[in-house]
Amino acid sequence: MKAYIFVLALLIIAGCKEPTEKLRIQPSKTKPQKEAGLLDPDSADSLYLTDKDIMEIQAKNQLSKKEALMKIPDDRTILKAVVESKKLHKETDDYLLDYTYPYLNETVNPKYKTFNAFMTESYLNVERTVNEILEDKELLCDTLSIKRYRDKRIIDFKLHANDLNLVSILLYKENYYSGMLHSTYMFDCLNYNVDKEEFIYFDDFFIAGAEKKVFDLINQTIYDQIHSGEMFYDCWEISDTDFKTYKNNFVINDNAIEFYFDDCIICPSYTGQYSVVIPLIEIMHLIERYQQPLLLASR
Repeated sequence: MKAYIFVLALLIIAGCKEPTEKLRIQPSKTKPQKEAGLLDPDSADSLYLTDKDIMEIQAKNQLSKKEALMKIPDDRTILKAVVESKKLHKETDDYLLDYTYPYLNETVNPKYKTFNAFMTESYLNVERTVNEILEDKELLCDTLSIKRYRDKRIIDFKLHANDLNLVSILLYKENYYSGMLHSTYMFDCLNYNVDKEEFIYFDDFFIAGAEKKVFDLINQTIYDQIHSGEMFYDCWEISDTDFKTYKNNFVINDNAIEFYFDDCIICPSYTGQYSVVIPLIEIMHLIERYQQPLLLASR
């Protein structure tokens, strides 16, 4: 009898343990979880998920991630006389490259050649891209030990027009590596002053000594959004090292500044959350351009 009670106790304890691998998806705010088709990690049903169930959920979330990126507002039509979409497509047995990238129309202004030369050197060097793909595979956060398909890199972009004489561009790179559960995403942001023909970086755009204040503002925004339910509770604040790596990765529109981070930097890959949006009014005091009128008025 004692042996029976002991075994029964073990079974009860085992049943109370959380699964070793679980998807923690934020519940819908407008629909019951079952109706919304989301997974509650703390429900009894989550204990009976098979590997196939998890892969199906991840595949569904992956599609949502891509759709969310495609739905980002874009001002390409506003600047269609200046900015064109160019294509690069290359396939081999080992990899596929499919790029859609911005090109400034040099017939409108020959000086746009500076921007186009940068794009060619930085993104259209096929040999370097293939080497990057091989290097990136060493840093993956979601891998399997089987080889299935060709490695793929797909690039597309979103364009933001604003009143700062800047063309603000988000380049999003979808990477699929053989042996992965799903794609990962990487982001590059370019801010180009079309009048001065120069790229604008963090230290050009923000006032001197703003790094610590912007870093704190990003982390405070992440903290607030996690606790308000706007961001997945599996996400986390960025480190000082990550901030220094990604501080130039921002795009600007007339209402906000959005900082972008690669997969697994602020959130797990499956969440599809890559960016932190800060309303312009909350960060305006740290932007160089908005200090000029104050400086002139004080003289």
